[in-house]
Amino acid sequence: MDRRRRRRADILLVLVLLLALGLRFYRIDAQSLWNDEGTSVALAQRDLLTIARSAAHDIHPPLYYYLLHGWIALWGQSELAVRSLSALLGTVLVLFTIQLGKLMLPSMAAEGGEAAHTGCAQAERIGLLAGLFAALSPFLVYYAQETRMYTLCACLGAASTWALLQLLPRWSRAEKDSGRHRPLWRGAQGWAACYVILTIPLLYTHYFAVAVVLAQNLAFLYWLVIDRPGNSAGLLRRVLIWAALQGLVLAAFAPWLIAARGQLQAWPAVSEPVKLTALMVDLLRVFSLGLSAPARPALLLFGFAVLLLLGAVAPLWQGWRNRQTSLASTVPHMMLLLYLSVPIFLLYLLSLRRPMYNPKFLLICAVPFALLLARGTDTLFSLSASDRRARVGSLLVAAGAGWVAVASLVSLKGYYWNQAFARDNYRGIAQYVQAMGVPGDAVLINAPGQIETFSYYYHGSLPVIPLPLQRPLNKDITLADLQNLVKDRRRVFAVFWATDESDPERFIEGWLDNNTYKAMDSWYGNVRLVVYAVPSGAIEGRIEHPLDVEFGHQIRLLGYNLPAETVTPGDILQLSLFWQALTPMTQRYKVFTHVLDPYGHMVGQRDAEPGGGVKMTTLWKEGEQVTDNYGLLILPGAPPGEYLLEIGLYEADSGLRLFVVSNKQEAGNSVVLQAIQVLPAVASPPLSILGFTGETDAHFQSLWLRGYSLARLGAEHDPTAPLHPGDIVHLTLFWEATRQVTEDVVVTLRFLDSSGKARLERTAPPTEGMYPTTQWLPEQLVRDQHNVVLPDDLSVGTYRITLEVRTLATGQQLGSPTTLGSLTLQ
Repeated sequence: MDRRRRRRADILLVLVLLLALGLRFYRIDAQSLWNDEGTSVALAQRDLLTIARSAAHDIHPPLYYYLLHGWIALWGQSELAVRSLSALLGTVLVLFTIQLGKLMLPSMAAEGGEAAHTGCAQAERIGLLAGLFAALSPFLVYYAQETRMYTLCACLGAASTWALLQLLPRWSRAEKDSGRHRPLWRGAQGWAACYVILTIPLLYTHYFAVAVVLAQNLAFLYWLVIDRPGNSAGLLRRVLIWAALQGLVLAAFAPWLIAARGQLQAWPAVSEPVKLTALMVDLLRVFSLGLSAPARPALLLFGFAVLLLLGAVAPLWQGWRNRQTSLASTVPHMMLLLYLSVPIFLLYLLSLRRPMYNPKFLLICAVPFALLLARGTDTLFSLSASDRRARVGSLLVAAGAGWVAVASLVSLKGYYWNQAFARDNYRGIAQYVQAMGVPGDAVLINAPGQIETFSYYYHGSLPVIPLPLQRPLNKDITLADLQNLVKDRRRVFAVFWATDESDPERFIEGWLDNNTYKAMDSWYGNVRLVVYAVPSGAIEGRIEHPLDVEFGHQIRLLGYNLPAETVTPGDILQLSLFWQALTPMTQRYKVFTHVLDPYGHMVGQRDAEPGGGVKMTTLWKEGEQVTDNYGLLILPGAPPGEYLLEIGLYEADSGLRLFVVSNKQEAGNSVVLQAIQVLPAVASPPLSILGFTGETDAHFQSLWLRGYSLARLGAEHDPTAPLHPGDIVHLTLFWEATRQVTEDVVVTLRFLDSSGKARLERTAPPTEGMYPTTQWLPEQLVRDQHNVVLPDDLSVGTYRITLEVRTLATGQQLGSPTTLGSLTLQ
């Protein structure tokens, strides 16, 4: 390769590596550590002997924890610090992918890198394409931003395979040259040592790395068959040398294998049984688009499948057509095919006995997948690379690479920004507990293994109590622990994860559902935060407010208990409902409980199936009485005043409400139980728990607009839900009084079209006048809700929303109008 071409190749290599590094560090600390990452960080901070002892009782060897131990000692334990090790290893993995790509051509493999001019250029092209695809791979990027051992395992697997492909052709040449009085193995011993040195730590990284070693052994057998030495003595010598190399690897790993054999035998199933076809389809999706694939990726996957098939078959076809090509030159490609397929089929076979499918175990296959894509893309050039069609070939390569790049970037965008693909959010849970917890509260961790991840983020003063303390759970001991947990407590913040393993009978959650008031049940990824209000005494079984109200002629509300009729924002209103089944039911119903202001705005809500989801209506027997407890969290910032407590039932699958029958007459689809009083907050809540979607810094003299939330009414949990003419927009403004407000004000909301003309306008005082601004206290945060009906004849398009504040008495404008954002009507 001439110097100019070499310099260009080096520049492209550096650019690919910089791209890989940038993608792996971009927003690396945007997501919370999830449980396994927190466990890694906690384990790595212990001494080396404790790490070894703990890893022997876990399902992973200790090498990664040792590396992380030293890394944390150097750089600390921030999210950036602990994840940066994987990010850097992921970049090194891309480098090894490029180097492996250069060895895929016969000339490069056979000559040890001294290929002819054309072959060298093609090898560079394949290597750079493979590196580009690995750099962009959403699957590799995801695990390069995770504090776990999977990227290290993939990196060492690629390095070990690279050393093997360097070794085999040199070994063959050394044997041929030995007749010329050259020492046998000269030029190959170093690569043999390199192979052993890289393979031993590979096995100490993850047990399933044995699949890579198995693929390498099968590749060696293939090489042994198609590149046979001239006599049986030479064949035996090869076998003995290879056995010695594998023996060194096994001897180095055997002590750990003996120490951990008990855990390996007891390794539990981690997945449902999977069919081979389903496994292959899912792996095509994961290897191509990662874990953040678009909703309907069939067309995208078709392009990947075509390139993959070309990369697998075309080199074999070209080698068969080129009769001058030695069979030995097919070893690198066969290694590549085995590198991809052996781990997949081994995992499938192992899963027949104990299902263990998890895509992360096959991250080692992402490298050969990228290499096959690169070979398939380069085949497009080879098929068109005559002098007259070279430009067509270049365009085809650009199209294939562009397809992979665009699809990968689409998936990466989802990974970086779409919360649906985010890891379990322990950071968010800890922030909520930190903001809402007060003396007298406690945190329950179920399963106990989460405590290290939760404690990584939570630095408050509340006691953090793991339960159950035994596995399997001892009900008598756990019952006593639960009773001690709630004794003299005000609230319990319970963090539930992997309860199928720690509490398969749901004993802990069931006891809390029956003996406290569940106020919130929110998912943070695959982790749930459940907030319980603890009653001051035993929950009263006697009905204090008797009623006789029927719902749909199927369920009777016998009455309710309300221990307290006053509550402050951020606190929990405790409500017990008493139901009776009038007839056997085949339909599951949910109960809704709302706290409404006089204008219908909710400041408290709890929708759930009875009994926290375990006393489903389909289980009720005719005549049975069911006690059903609810805790209603009053939204922080709710203005003080009188509110109504409303309840009802609706079908769980359709949302259709049951009609109410009172005094033998239909009376709507809900029942107002009574009025309650929300008192002024003792202190303003932290901004972090208000949940607004837009932050502002607009000042209107003594009023400060801190933020807002905008969504379709009824879809506040999903601000991206589409809006249509006729819908109702729910807009919440979050105000803070910077000092005493001397005049009441009104706010005007305007919806401006693309020309700046106001198409919709609404004027009202904050909180609809329920809590006049002159009564606001300095530094008090107030939640101000507005419902705006979009007319049926309002044109589709994008509208900018502006807000203006004027005094109520004189109409004087305060400050300048501010823009709150925009909405799009479809």
